[in-house]
Amino acid sequence: MRKKKLGEILIESELITEEQLENALTIQQGKNKKLGKVLIELGYVDEMQVAETLTKQLKLQMVNCNDYSPPKEVLALVSKTTAEQRLVLPLELNGKYLTIVMANPLDWETIEDLSFETGLKISVTIAPESNILDAIEHYYGAEDETLEMLSDLPSYDDVEFVKEETEEETESVNLQALYQNSEAAPIVKLVTMVIADSIKCGASDIHIEPREKNLQVRYRIDGALKNIQTYPKQIQDAVISRVKIISNLDITNRRFPQDGRSALRLENKNVDLRVSTLPSVYGEKIVIRLLDASTGLIPLSQLGISDNILRPLIEIFSQPQGMLLVTGPTGSGKTTSLYSILQQLRTETKNIITLEDPVEYKLAEITQVGMNEGIGFTFASALRSVLRQDPDIVMLGEIRDLDTAEIATRAALTGHFVLSTLHTNDTVSTISRLIDIGLAPFLVTSAVSGIIAQRLVRRICTECKTEIEFPEEAKKFNLPVIEHFYKGQGCNKCNNTGYKGRVGVYELLIMESNLKRLISGNFNEDDIWDVARNAGSKTMFQDAWDKVSEGLTTLDEIISKIPFPRFILAEENQSTEENQSNSAVPQTEDSKYVSISPQKVLIFNNDAEEINIMRSALETDGYEVIHSTNGEMLEITEESNPGLIIINDSQDKLDMIKEIRNNANLASTPVLCVSDQQDGDREDGIENLGINDFLPRPVDTSQFLDSIKRAMKS
Repeated sequence: MRKKKLGEILIESELITEEQLENALTIQQGKNKKLGKVLIELGYVDEMQVAETLTKQLKLQMVNCNDYSPPKEVLALVSKTTAEQRLVLPLELNGKYLTIVMANPLDWETIEDLSFETGLKISVTIAPESNILDAIEHYYGAEDETLEMLSDLPSYDDVEFVKEETEEETESVNLQALYQNSEAAPIVKLVTMVIADSIKCGASDIHIEPREKNLQVRYRIDGALKNIQTYPKQIQDAVISRVKIISNLDITNRRFPQDGRSALRLENKNVDLRVSTLPSVYGEKIVIRLLDASTGLIPLSQLGISDNILRPLIEIFSQPQGMLLVTGPTGSGKTTSLYSILQQLRTETKNIITLEDPVEYKLAEITQVGMNEGIGFTFASALRSVLRQDPDIVMLGEIRDLDTAEIATRAALTGHFVLSTLHTNDTVSTISRLIDIGLAPFLVTSAVSGIIAQRLVRRICTECKTEIEFPEEAKKFNLPVIEHFYKGQGCNKCNNTGYKGRVGVYELLIMESNLKRLISGNFNEDDIWDVARNAGSKTMFQDAWDKVSEGLTTLDEIISKIPFPRFILAEENQSTEENQSNSAVPQTEDSKYVSISPQKVLIFNNDAEEINIMRSALETDGYEVIHSTNGEMLEITEESNPGLIIINDSQDKLDMIKEIRNNANLASTPVLCVSDQQDGDREDGIENLGINDFLPRPVDTSQFLDSIKRAMKS
């Protein structure tokens, strides 16, 4: 007699239809999932309905795993791995009969395997899947095994955490005593090891991220995240609580974000820790920012600022009044640049006050003030108070609104020198941003002395630095040929990345008379670029290319990190007449630049969150984004003439790709497809539609932009 399958039994019980079963089987193909799990996820049935139906149909007993306490010798008959993978738990042993509980008692293969491996006859009972999983976690004692394994980790006796006092504390807490009292605790040793190891690796941040089945630890090294280790899910709460304890956070609060801080001493090095927690679906995510004073305070001459930028920059901040703005996204090194400038300005004859949120590094002989927006102590209100403290120089952490901008500019006009930051892509867009938030153009031209924009790119590792041929991609951009071109091959010193450390890339705009006249009238950013270039300004891309020429970084690195260049270096031997014929921008006699238009990317997608992620990444990288949710794909594509198309894997869009590929003008346009499916799960034929690459969900911006560049090359 043929053994019935789960789907057949559920159809006979009228819990699902044949069409619903076909849907589930289609989704199940290529995935390591049980059919019952798929049916439950689709919402066709719930796990209790499945269990009750199987109980009636097969005339088996349904049990509650919590009513049993299987001894160790019974649990030993089935390994934990087998129990988790096959959703089976041994409950009792009576003579030659082993009673087990299963979520799917129709899994005849598992029953036969267990009978063969144990030499026993199997008696089957039924329980819902969640009940079995909870019991497996409880009975197999995974946490005890994990803690036993972690107890072999080395002790870091030379690490001492120093918890900073809050205003409410009246006495300090000696964390060293806490270490001595719990020296053998494996969780303490694990957390200490992760932090100490990250410092030795030169990481700037530690990401402790709860996942569905484990706890992931990643380090950000030289601006890029790297997977370091995964740990069992069972120790997640203990690890997170330990981090909270050392940073003076509430370990009972798991529903709201928290911010804390701590510090440690390692090998005579003081490192500040900024700890942030964020509730997520799998638990609280922890990010620890590592602030090493010995590496954070870098002399201005060692930042990588070229001489043609450094000289006018020094002239700007040597003035008794005015404003210097440092711009760039988060993580571009703005604070480090400001601190380097403050070190140059620090003298006993100057009263220097900083307003920061938060104070990252403590500077000697400078008054540093931390913001507290929770009590209304904002940049604007603090700046008003600071101006009554007779300052010579004021460093303002960030200009966020019109109120702060107006106070800062008026301070710059009344005998103070002001340094501050904005989150803009380049120097020219900073002027537009100030005017957009409501600052009058005359205040911008009168107060701002200069604007410097910056990014950080990775340095080529000196240990594995190797000369290579001039890359084809540089020829595509018409970049001047470099005699010696280098790349890191990867070695132990650089963790096989080919990069070690970072260097700054800069762009300086000086507020000279021609620029002031332009800003006071009607202008656009291209007009400002014309005036700036005629005055000798270089874009960040040009400064980055100089660093490639010097063998400091690579073309791949600057293309991935520097905004899409408005002007690209032209061939040295290209004539002025050729430049003028190819450029809408007037060329000077000795010009080495040609103007280029941003490439168009057409997105067909209905997912608002996904669109925002892609649009933000593309526009930051200099692409022009066209988005459509409805309409005829072929007509829209022909009208917009994009350089690349991005679709999702819905059937209607896949069908329309065939029409696009049949159009002679669009046959070679690269197409990327955002998909939930893995490579091995796609149906035959999808790969043959002419799709250049598949982008997995959720969209990772770094991988996304890499795929864009590869597709554009092809």
